[in-house]
Amino acid sequence: MIPFSAAILAGGQSRRMGRDKALLQLGGQSLIERVLAAVRPLACPSFIVARQATDHTHLGLPVFPDQYPDTGPLGGLCTALHHASTPTLLLLACDLPFLTPEFLRFLVERLGQHQAAVPQSPEGLHPLCAAYATSCLPAVERLLDQQEGRMHTLCRQLDLRVLTPEEWQPFDPHGLLLSNLNTPEEYQRAEASLSGRA
Repeated sequence: MIPFSAAILAGGQSRRMGRDKALLQLGGQSLIERVLAAVRPLACPSFIVARQATDHTHLGLPVFPDQYPDTGPLGGLCTALHHASTPTLLLLACDLPFLTPEFLRFLVERLGQHQAAVPQSPEGLHPLCAAYATSCLPAVERLLDQQEGRMHTLCRQLDLRVLTPEEWQPFDPHGLLLSNLNTPEEYQRAEASLSGRA
């Protein structure tokens, strides 16, 4: 496998949740801690992109402030690509509490010579749980210069390796793998799923 880094995006404003998603507790850990628990066995250089350098320092990883504030996750990706020390970057939102090391390794392996490897579900693409080649940085910067902040616009411009549900579902026996928590209702469902009530 080619060398890769992992960046966890924790700079969002969590408007729909109403409080900082990264710090929400689930199963005795914060959401960001659960993401890091999936990344840690990969033994890759890892860092956090946050609103400011003083956020999440208790986790013991480098924290880089978002160089493109108020531009959404595309700005976070751009910041992460600037700081990646490897040819490949694994980009993960901080609100994906059910990721596994096995799936993340599979995701990076599927990148190959493509610019990005992105899982697809019935809900669409998941560009905040994806592997990116650092060679896509110019395309990201060009979109930001055009004040275009949508990740799906970027995906349409890249040489994309789409991972179909048939490919990644073997890593998802409980149907939770790509669940991301944006609202209090989604958070409550995740709590229920974890405790076996759902």
